[in-house]
Amino acid sequence: MPIGSHSLEIGKEAPLLTFSSSSGSLPMPSLKGKYVLVNFWSPSDPMSRIANKQLAMLSASLPSSQISHVSVCTDSDKVLQSEIMDADGIPSNTISLSANDLTPEVLNDFQISTGHRSFLIDPFGNLTAILPSTEQIKSVIS
Repeated sequence: MPIGSHSLEIGKEAPLLTFSSSSGSLPMPSLKGKYVLVNFWSPSDPMSRIANKQLAMLSASLPSSQISHVSVCTDSDKVLQSEIMDADGIPSNTISLSANDLTPEVLNDFQISTGHRSFLIDPFGNLTAILPSTEQIKSVIS
């Protein structure tokens, strides 16, 4: 198992999504006071794309005042990322980031090497679930 600077323990503080200086302005303040569903996916991994779409649709079906979906493509090609998200029908309210938007430490802190990995973070910044199921997500939002 990869080792990051965080132990990724449920109930403990989740790693921060820290941004590179070139990422510009992102709507992260809109996440305060909400559950945040962070999903890492890869264009070369079909299962991670399917999971990204499922999590985006689930998040879009829940009250936006309670949850936000942050989709993080582990590839640095923003054009490819955008084309895939359009082709996959990812809702427009999904916050979309690429590897270039984040500092290199983020992938290490979230222990991402390849493929899909998702996290549910509570409104206080604590890790609620790793690879959360639909039922887990719905149970904390309802």
